[in-house]
Parts: sequence; C-alpha cells; structure tokens
Amino acid sequence: MKIDRCPVCGQRHKRSSEQNRLYWALMHEIAEQVKTKNIEYSAQSWAEYFKQRFIGIDEVPMPNGKTLYIPRSTTDLSIDEFSDCILKIEVWASEHFVIFNKDESKNVSY
Repeated sequence: MKIDRCPVCGQRHKRSSEQNRLYWALMHEIAEQVKTKNIEYSAQSWAEYFKQRFIGIDEVPMPNGKTLYIPRSTTDLSIDEFSDCILKIEVWASEHFVIFNKDESKNVSY
C-alpha cells in the first residue's frame, strides 16, 4: 500500500522529479507530432490544454463581471494524482498516433 502523506507532518507527497521529466517529455513529443487544423502548438500550450482537460479549472469572478478561467496546477497534485494525469495524457496521445521516443522516457517510474 502506497502512503500518500508524510507520516510525520501529514502533508501529501508531491510529484517526483522523474514524473516531471516524463510529463515534459510527453509534452514535447505531442508538440512535435500533433497538429490541429495544421497548426503546431508548443509543449507549454499542450501542458495548459491537458491541465484544463484532465485536472480542471478554477473560475475566478473579476471586478468587471467577467469570469477568468485558470487551469489548476500540476504542482498541487499528489504522486498518485499526477500518475493518473500522465496515464490520461498517454491514452490521449495514443489515440492521436503519437509515438514516444523511448530514450526520453526510459528509466522513468511513476
């Protein structure tokens, strides 16, 4: 059984640096291989898209009466939550025929 919280302070364990490397390797592969309506998007744009799609957004009411939609941050996710997010991205990518460079993601565990 995985422990999601520090036994001493009770804080949730955050994503690992290995997970972060894998996440950005995925973003770069997707950016290189997926075009939407012949438009290429950056890895950062894809990261924003996936945050909105798989993690959600916060709606912030503004003084002018409009609402600002801010994607939630991956840095707030636990190790398990971030693993789930990565899995969802990998499934999405496979459905869009993205081929991952084995050198980028080898020896990365999540």
